[in-house]
Amino acid sequence: MTLFLDEAAVHRLVDMDDALEEVENAFRAAGTGGASNVPRIRAPLGDGTLRITAAVFPSRGYYGVKVSTSTVFARGTGRVFYLYEHGTGRLAAAVQVFGLGTLRTGAVTGVATKHLANADATSIGVIGTGRQARTQVWAVSRVRHIEEIRVFGRDPDRRSRFCADLVRDGYPATPVGTAEEAVRDADIVVTATTATKPVLRGAWLAPGTHVNAVGANYEHRRELDTATVERAAVIITDDPEQARYEASDLAFPAAEGALDWERVRGLDEIVAGTVPGRESHDQITLFESLGVALGDVALAARAYERAVATGAGEQIPDLSE
Repeated sequence: MTLFLDEAAVHRLVDMDDALEEVENAFRAAGTGGASNVPRIRAPLGDGTLRITAAVFPSRGYYGVKVSTSTVFARGTGRVFYLYEHGTGRLAAAVQVFGLGTLRTGAVTGVATKHLANADATSIGVIGTGRQARTQVWAVSRVRHIEEIRVFGRDPDRRSRFCADLVRDGYPATPVGTAEEAVRDADIVVTATTATKPVLRGAWLAPGTHVNAVGANYEHRRELDTATVERAAVIITDDPEQARYEASDLAFPAAEGALDWERVRGLDEIVAGTVPGRESHDQITLFESLGVALGDVALAARAYERAVATGAGEQIPDLSE
């Protein structure tokens, strides 16, 4: 049975707790050779970009491919994740990706925070007020006992609404007037923006801070200044190979001679315990999030299996026959 799962179905079938569990298991498997990720491929498409990502997760029983576009078409057009059975090659599901992707992106950050932030971290500084920023807060708040969330975004009305929504859902969020005010003395920092120039300065970071940088996975975007990268004792990303051509937060410092790419390690290595993470309370740690298909495979698999068990989703012709 091949299923089509739209955004509403995904929302009903999986939540952040599911995403955290599936994503951590996926990266642990990758760190021990049980799964593999294919770095994103980009190709020009008119005035936009065609983007293709893929991952193979044999121990979970699936592999998958995501096809998405940017700019050239209407928002959301053509963004679908295709989930296949590993043993048969049968198309199991076609899944719309916005809800799946935001959960996955938040969950990857949550897993990185679980393994890199200090255990006694209680505060988050957030720069950004979009949908990705919201799931970052959800995920981080599930892996640490958060007592304070300070949020900055350029639009005062939007950041007030963003915080009001979080407060309504039980998160202790407060809007602040500058990015520095959000970051100063925060135990965990999240940048989730579309900025083209740095919004986070290394000089603002207190010893022991863990930074999650989410937005700069295009060549023209940048969220972190070079000092942030220089101050980080541990630098992790979800795919080090992909980072070399996509993570502008790291590419600029590398071009300036401020970063050796060999310092950048994979989240899979940290989760599997094959390389050390934080080694002291005062170290600054950095997770540079790019967005990879490995988490999509794992989360789509859970959504698909629940859909089969509950009769959710829309049956479509089995294209494998």
